[in-house]
Amino acid sequence: MKPPILYSGLALDRSHRLRRDADLAELVARPTARFAPYWRGRQLLSDTPTAVVWLDRDQIPATIDPGQAPCLLLGEDSEGPLLALDISAVPGGEDGPDLRLGQWVGLRSVGSRLPASDAALLAYARGMLVWRDRTRFCCVCGSAVVIADAGHSARCADPDCAALHFPRTDPAIIMLVTDAEGRALLGRQPAWPPGMYSCLAGFVEPGETLEEAVAREVREEAGIQVISAAYAASQPWPFPSSLMIGFTALAEGGPPTADPHEIEDVRWFRRDQVAAFGEFNAPGPDGLFLPSRDSIARVLIERWLEGVLEKPEPNR
Repeated sequence: MKPPILYSGLALDRSHRLRRDADLAELVARPTARFAPYWRGRQLLSDTPTAVVWLDRDQIPATIDPGQAPCLLLGEDSEGPLLALDISAVPGGEDGPDLRLGQWVGLRSVGSRLPASDAALLAYARGMLVWRDRTRFCCVCGSAVVIADAGHSARCADPDCAALHFPRTDPAIIMLVTDAEGRALLGRQPAWPPGMYSCLAGFVEPGETLEEAVAREVREEAGIQVISAAYAASQPWPFPSSLMIGFTALAEGGPPTADPHEIEDVRWFRRDQVAAFGEFNAPGPDGLFLPSRDSIARVLIERWLEGVLEKPEPNR
């Protein structure tokens, strides 16, 4: 079995029964409760080794009441409940509030250096807390919502509406497209650092299958016709709330044409050309480099370079 893609493979018991039946305030008050803190988009990590920092109740800033701040149950281990806690209300300078326990960092900047279990747990915590922060009012009637299920659902406070809301995940497809000559189709968006090329990607639209989304996005972004597509792997991507669904795709050849609204450039590359790509801090000879190592795009490209990425069979 291939090793899990980063941010996946969470081994933690998510404790569905506990979060369904328990009172969050009671869980927070337990002496054995531990908290993974989150502050304005960053998470607290130790330096050596780089790992999750867990706070006991007495290590939480005095200005934060875990019973009132955005908090949710992640799961439990043999020692007790594990919770994610948003302490963004605590003042902090450029480096964040000084808890003297580690550094506040963005997950993507360190994800590839974390143990796989910690990367998966922090991605889970981040995705849930972002949902909590963005789910304050009912999208049906505009009333406030009440958090339930230990932070995993919300209900409209208006009894005449009472709509339920659950954590949002947006499905997005990402594909390593190849042609009969064995070339890979890679493109770049204008917002990316100059020189970075990656797989094409896009969100799944209502009323289409994943395979149809692959074909549509490749046609829209590059003007290339996909012949067939096959599922490869998936990756949680809580930046802010996506599930990246990876595909390989076989396409007709021909010169690609970049969609000027979304894509700055798109090209066919041979294996030897992509193998010469460098990294962000050390580009290749032509100034080109691959996407970051924490992304499924990087996994798809590297598996293609190694010749282990399964090729889709033509549907014809």
